[in-house]
Amino acid sequence: MAELLAQPRWVEAAQALIGGCVDLGPRQDGAVALMEAVCTGLGDQLYPAFLRVLAEVNQRGEYAARAAVAQTLVQALSQGRLPSGSRAAWGAWQPGAQRRSLGPIEYLCLAAWPQRGQADLSPEQFQTLAGAVMELLDCDAEARRLYADHLAAVADDPLDGTMPREVRAGLRALAHSWRGQPDASQACRTFVDSLARAPR
Repeated sequence: MAELLAQPRWVEAAQALIGGCVDLGPRQDGAVALMEAVCTGLGDQLYPAFLRVLAEVNQRGEYAARAAVAQTLVQALSQGRLPSGSRAAWGAWQPGAQRRSLGPIEYLCLAAWPQRGQADLSPEQFQTLAGAVMELLDCDAEARRLYADHLAAVADDPLDGTMPREVRAGLRALAHSWRGQPDASQACRTFVDSLARAPR
């Protein structure tokens, strides 16, 4: 099993991902395959590290580089190959519980939900990380629109038992806010506020 380095080289990883997406061509199959291979190589345990790399791309990359990564992400989404992490369906914590694959933003939304009284991400951590990934997608208007539509579809899927209704409601509100305007921070606050109002 892969292990995270004691001092991960986030900047180098971000530069490598940008380089691959730019050199292979955004929206091209080679760039999608590269992103898919990076995520698969990390595995479920280190999927949050992949999200951290995306956040690093957003923080340090020039606009054109960030747009190339955003376009690669949305191409992966359109092909059903969105880099995903696996989490147990909500309420199922026993060994061998059914697991579902979730893309970057919906994965973070579920991580912000307090299962058994404690969330994997605090509201502040969620806003920082999800906001960075969404700002990255904001670099391409089509990427933002298509991903927001995807989030709304995930929220409205009654057959998917991955998320409790409170997270679905928050995800739906986030998607609606983000689709309306490219303001990742506001959309993240909408989600956090929705969770805060949800009955426990």
